[in-house]
Amino acid sequence: MAPVGTRILSTSQVNQKEVTVAPLIEQRKNRPLAPHLTIYQPQLTWYMSAFHRFTGGAVAVGFYAGAIAYAVGPLVGLGFDTATITSTLATVPVAAKVAGKFIVAFPFTFHSFNGVRHLLWDTARGLTLKGVYATGYTVLGLSTVSAVALSLI
Repeated sequence: MAPVGTRILSTSQVNQKEVTVAPLIEQRKNRPLAPHLTIYQPQLTWYMSAFHRFTGGAVAVGFYAGAIAYAVGPLVGLGFDTATITSTLATVPVAAKVAGKFIVAFPFTFHSFNGVRHLLWDTARGLTLKGVYATGYTVLGLSTVSAVALSLI
């Protein structure tokens, strides 16, 4: 027996969830996270906070690296004693010494002065917007001046 007719069209099931959700997923790929920092204007307080954390970490890492090198250096054959350091630094040009001292001094002075600023905040002083900016610029100025003074010693 021969077929009576053939179908020209065929049907298939469409997953309705995929049809409605797929465009939303594509849109989400192009959206920033909310709230995203790019929608806000950067403030002095942001930079001071980030730099305070960075300098704290840098000072701590430098301290521990120096202490470990000083303690372990002679055991592994590194000349990390006072005489070797002094003779090595004696060959460095003066401009490089001053620049190196500034690079070391500025994070330390900034972190110290900004720490005092935070201690003042703990006593509820300088917490107005004007006070926060005034103490912020004071910390930057004192840090720069003291780092320059320390680098010229």
